[in-house]
Amino acid sequence: MLRIAVVDDEREQRTLLEDCLHRYERENSVELSIAPFGDTQEFLRQDPGGFDIVLLDIQMPGLDGMAVARQLREHNRRLVLIFITNMAQFAIEGYAVDAMDFILKPVSYYRLAASLTKARGRLQTEQGTPLVLHTKDGTYRLDSARVHYIEMFNHHTIFHTEDGVFDTTGSLKKLEEQLVGQPFARCNNGYLVNLRYVRGVEGSDVVVGGDRLLISRTRRKAFLQQMSEFFGGQ
Repeated sequence: MLRIAVVDDEREQRTLLEDCLHRYERENSVELSIAPFGDTQEFLRQDPGGFDIVLLDIQMPGLDGMAVARQLREHNRRLVLIFITNMAQFAIEGYAVDAMDFILKPVSYYRLAASLTKARGRLQTEQGTPLVLHTKDGTYRLDSARVHYIEMFNHHTIFHTEDGVFDTTGSLKKLEEQLVGQPFARCNNGYLVNLRYVRGVEGSDVVVGGDRLLISRTRRKAFLQQMSEFFGGQ
């Protein structure tokens, strides 16, 4: 099931988009969970990181769509952003928040359907590896695509994720072997970073979500190379 948020302050536009999504669901045999929002603040209060795709109007009262997109990207690099707008000039600004597409109003079903198919392909390629985490509180199943980074500290392996922090045991070396093929890279001996969530490099630190992690001198060249290859392939 794909979880899709429709964020537009105009009721007619929300209804049009929902009708298009239901048609896409029928014609492509895919199950969609659709949540409409007429207010950006309401949307942000509803755990927006839980969605796979966000159809987002740019021009809205209060907090506009571009500001919302920037907030989303601070915590989630995986979700697909599709802007719905009548202002084509926003397209350049959209690159800064990794918007996958811009669809001009009035929305055509076939234009939206093509964008949804592209989004499904992107999400499929970004699927992570299933991980089973054993903690003192219980056992959890986690998709590696939702992991920001993994930290080794005092013989504890700590997973910093979209779903919270999990304190487990194990070694980063074994995790690296388990995550072969996924975009994880060591920035130093104590951190394994999911490149999906890297916001940038500032001096000797890599910014991952809202955290800054030290890049060691010995690993800097290899880490920056892996990061460059990952972003170059996006």
